[in-house]
Amino acid sequence: MKKRIVISYLKLFFLTGVPIVLLCLPANFFDNGQSLCISKLLFSMECYACGLTRACMHLIHFEFEEAFAYNMGSFISFPVLATYWGVLFYKEVKTFSRLRKNFS
Repeated sequence: MKKRIVISYLKLFFLTGVPIVLLCLPANFFDNGQSLCISKLLFSMECYACGLTRACMHLIHFEFEEAFAYNMGSFISFPVLATYWGVLFYKEVKTFSRLRKNFS
């Protein structure tokens, strides 16, 4: 039972830590360097998701023009991902509360 509480605590730490780290990083953190897109690396072609990470990073920092330049789809995918992240966080808080109550 204690192991499940620790796992739930680590999940909560991850779910709160990642957004905080992304907010602390500069908006152009992912703009430079080698692309990690498989399509771009193997076929030298951009896929529909190319630039999505960079665009979402600019959206986090409210830089809408840069986000639009990297990928227009980020204005749809980022709110969906943020909502899903919030739902995961809410469910984990409920699980953590239930486990703590049962453990006491």
